Amino acid sequence: MAYKLLFFIFIFITNISYSNIVYDKNGIIISDIEIENYIKLYENNTEIKITKNKAIKNIVLMKQTVNFLLKNNNEFMLILDQNIKNEFGEKITKDINLLNFIRFQKIRNEFISEYFQNNFDIRDLEIIFSNIDNLKIPISQNGCLTIDKLHTFDDEKKFIENFYNNLKSEKKKFEIMIDNKSYDACINNKLFNNIENLIIQFIESRTEKDFNEFIYRKINWKKN
Repeated sequence: MAYKLLFFIFIFITNISYSNIVYDKNGIIISDIEIENYIKLYENNTEIKITKNKAIKNIVLMKQTVNFLLKNNNEFMLILDQNIKNEFGEKITKDINLLNFIRFQKIRNEFISEYFQNNFDIRDLEIIFSNIDNLKIPISQNGCLTIDKLHTFDDEKKFIENFYNNLKSEKKKFEIMIDNKSYDACINNKLFNNIENLIIQFIESRTEKDFNEFIYRKINWKKN
């Protein structure tokens, strides 16, 4: 699998004239509506609910990162913004909060992609599968033309190894061994995307500290 972002945009139209400022420090201003919209965006894109305090922390880092790059690497940001407009349309620039959210996600994804390409190993995938409850996989012996039954996944090492190799080689032919018989694991797009989302969340967690240190180090270095 070549790393790709599973990204779904939901635009929230709000009247910011009625918003209250809840954070104002070091040139970063955040309103209550901004926080509310960020929490919705974050949940829609990651399926994870976060607290107000976590949202504020994320928004501060997001704005610091975007502001730093706009000032110190404007050429990179021009290319990034053009790619965003090509992907989502010119109207995306009319909502600066949504634009910043997408900007930051794409910058963040560089760290995720690098980890996936260079550090993500089968042990990581084993951890991810071990945390999936009641995973049922349709299995077949005729190339998924017909489904024999739903198999309840039980930490099958060979299947995880096969899944991992498919991810790395960008293939989608999954196999599973049951009672010494080989079956096709019929993983549709919905199930594959769900697993892929879990992989992205796992890598985000693994790279969060390094990413934050990288951003703050650059921002603080420039200030000094």
